[in-house]
Amino acid sequence: MKPSYQGFKAQQNTGFLEVPPVGQYVAKILNARFVPADGDKQQRDVIELFIDIVEGEYKGRYMELYNDQKERFGDNVVYKGLYRLTPPVDGDEDWKTRIFEGALWCVEQSNNGYHWDWEESKLKDKLVGINVRQRLYTYNGKDKETTEIGKFETVDDVRNGKCKDMKPNDRRSSDSKSDDQNFTDVSDDKSVSVPW
Repeated sequence: MKPSYQGFKAQQNTGFLEVPPVGQYVAKILNARFVPADGDKQQRDVIELFIDIVEGEYKGRYMELYNDQKERFGDNVVYKGLYRLTPPVDGDEDWKTRIFEGALWCVEQSNNGYHWDWEESKLKDKLVGINVRQRLYTYNGKDKETTEIGKFETVDDVRNGKCKDMKPNDRRSSDSKSDDQNFTDVSDDKSVSVPW
């Protein structure tokens, strides 16, 4: 057999990095940005939070995944540590307000002296606990599974083991992209880019 390319080097294949498994983690908000509704694809205003784990075995995993996939596939990759909060508006159902306020309460409780003041850029570099859940979905006619950030917890509750695993987010039978946790799945959305 003739060599098919120059620079052959036998080396171990390290495989693909895995997403963090179901569980709770201490994390940091790397960046936050407000994305206004466009009336077309995005019906509501959202706050996009780019998050990474900062303690334990999976420390830095979301950024590692992003860099690994970017190296393998170029710029057409999605940051997996994205969490989207939908600010409620007057007239919304109470549960939407409770979810939004509960998420920000977790950030306040995890960062001594911080209080939410409707300035999303100030969320950058804040610590928060994240509860990662299983996500089941269908892609190209095949059932798949991964994990996603399902909700916020306080850092103390995560460190003290006081959080419970969330139920899986089963999207196999639904075309909807949003769920009852005020979270919008964008893992397959190629329009979401990392803002740094």
